Amino acid sequence: MSDNKWMVGFRRRSGVGVIIEYFYLVDGVADSAEARRAAAQMAEFESEPAGRRGGELDVQLVQVQRVISGLLGHVSLSAPVADRMAMPSACSVMSPAGVA
Repeated sequence: MSDNKWMVGFRRRSGVGVIIEYFYLVDGVADSAEARRAAAQMAEFESEPAGRRGGELDVQLVQVQRVISGLLGHVSLSAPVADRMAMPSACSVMSPAGVA
């Protein structure tokens, strides 16, 4: 387990076409790719019970930043992390085995 913390932002289009940004804090993952996957799973899980099916997550425009805690308790964010690998759609991450 890692003590890394990440803030991951996704965009989703609402039912009336407005773009809304959602941000998720992810704790205990090793790198930005794992943070993206975990946040995508949280975003899909969070939207289903509430019936918020306005649109798919825009996984092409994802903002990932490391949460940095200073010695005196000051919290800041790193610059956005460069995207080194493409992420599968959030739906394929959540799909049961054998279903795309």
